[in-house]
Amino acid sequence: MRTVRIDVAYDGTAFHGWQTQPELRTVQGVLEACLATVLGESVRIVGAGRTDAGCHARGQVASFVTNGRLPVTAVAAHLRRRLPDDVAVNRVREAPAGFDARRSATARRYAYRLLDRPDLLLQRTAWFPRRAVEADVLEQAMRPLAGERDCAAFAARGGSASRTECRIHRAAWRRWEGGLQLDIVADHFLYHMVRNVVGTALVAMRHPDPAAAMEAVVSSRDRAKAGPTAPPRGLCLEEVFYPGEAFA
Repeated sequence: MRTVRIDVAYDGTAFHGWQTQPELRTVQGVLEACLATVLGESVRIVGAGRTDAGCHARGQVASFVTNGRLPVTAVAAHLRRRLPDDVAVNRVREAPAGFDARRSATARRYAYRLLDRPDLLLQRTAWFPRRAVEADVLEQAMRPLAGERDCAAFAARGGSASRTECRIHRAAWRRWEGGLQLDIVADHFLYHMVRNVVGTALVAMRHPDPAAAMEAVVSSRDRAKAGPTAPPRGLCLEEVFYPGEAFA
């Protein structure tokens, strides 16, 4: 038995999320179908992040166990020929026995991109909130998030996480070509957490003290006190970290 790791990118616009769902097009489903053809056996892949419908990934990691002996270079080449245009395999490699893309991860980095103005070419992967936003004001709203925080206020119903405490290593805004981008790194994320953080930050920026407004939401542990959920198209899984890797 071999464990194989695949680093994947995808445009999530036409997918119903990562996780396999009956009769729906998902990234996991597309990858498993291609792997079955390439390997000549059915495999079950595990993804490091279960992105929702419409969300994207630049640095998703998946793993699977196989009895096949096809070299990983050949697996990569076959996948690249067979996968649709909205999924790309960046790298395929052998992984240590016991490696699990999800359970072995120590942290993940997500980005959420806002547009300064409507942009036809960028709107598939970013969101225009129809209001002026200022980087320094949004940055103030992020300050209470650093460290070990109970993020229950940002957890949407339907999630399966039993632990709502998250260690947030970084939550900061920066400029990108289309507007502002939130980079957030944490040991784990709750269901819709990043999108709810963004929605809450946009509400908090109208408060005289954005940091205090965000702290009040976090301390409440009440989803009803947080802001609306930002649309999925602005969210991208950028990177997954494993033991021994520094958080970039």
